[in-house]
Amino acid sequence: MQHRLLVVLSRSCLIMAATLFTALAAQAAEWQPGERVVLATHAGPGSGIDMFLRQVANAWEKNKLISSRISVENMSGAGGDRARRHVAVQSRGNPNVLIGFTPQLIVGPLNAKSDVTVKSFTPVAIAVVEPMVLYIHAGLPWKNMKDMIAGARQKPRAVLQGGGGFGAPPSIAGRDLAREMGVEFSYTPFRSSAEAVVALLGGHVHFVLEQPSETDQHVKSGRLRPLASLYPSELYPGLPTFASLGYKFRVLKQFRGLMAPPGIAPEAVAYYVSLMERTRQTPEWKNYVKQNELVEEWIVGADLAAFIDSEEKRYAGVLAEIAAKK
Repeated sequence: MQHRLLVVLSRSCLIMAATLFTALAAQAAEWQPGERVVLATHAGPGSGIDMFLRQVANAWEKNKLISSRISVENMSGAGGDRARRHVAVQSRGNPNVLIGFTPQLIVGPLNAKSDVTVKSFTPVAIAVVEPMVLYIHAGLPWKNMKDMIAGARQKPRAVLQGGGGFGAPPSIAGRDLAREMGVEFSYTPFRSSAEAVVALLGGHVHFVLEQPSETDQHVKSGRLRPLASLYPSELYPGLPTFASLGYKFRVLKQFRGLMAPPGIAPEAVAYYVSLMERTRQTPEWKNYVKQNELVEEWIVGADLAAFIDSEEKRYAGVLAEIAAKK
């Protein structure tokens, strides 16, 4: 009798669990965003994350993946703090606002010792990693990396690197390249990587370490010249990689993804993860990835939480090391 009762109870528990799972799945499937969804970014128009968000919005609209109106809003200023606070504080609990996720969302708060950190947001997904290429102004006499390093040896700290806020992957890569070769570069930070590229075009800095999405048009026009790349490049056949030239300095990932405000429902997170999964199958997305030589890297859920924790610790260590040597 007791055995039969246990069996009945077990079956009841299974039925209850299945019913609960079905109800939650149905609830997630039924959740929809409001009439307007905002994709916010700390960076200006033409930056890598701005282009990422606009490609996402384009894929959503053209393939009717979402019924809401979509707007990309550039909220530059205060070292990214304006955008971070708009999403994490002012939009708390609002599932109709998302923010472009880049390393700056980790580095900015660490540099500023801000109370709004990367952990203040709800993770959604990482979708791509952007390659990093070293570009110089085409008017410079350097024909290759060896020439550039020789120029830096002749005039210590006279070779200027431009980039976004210090502590982001390009600035750390430039510092580590200089350290490996026993030279010194001077780093000039701009409000965004797009502004750094403009400075390079104007001859105000000598090189940038940036992604082709922001620079290739200027290579095609003959104003910039690539000297080396992190990955083998179909865009620039014959361009050497840093590894092929014998360099061993590390490069942190220049990832692109989405984060949401804190306090939103799990059903909303599940909706946006599913939406990004469908986005990655669209012709517009595939064309964007191919044209910009992006590396697709899909990280969600527990893996994304672990990645964020690991990257925050890594950046904190790098920034502490830099501060100790000043």
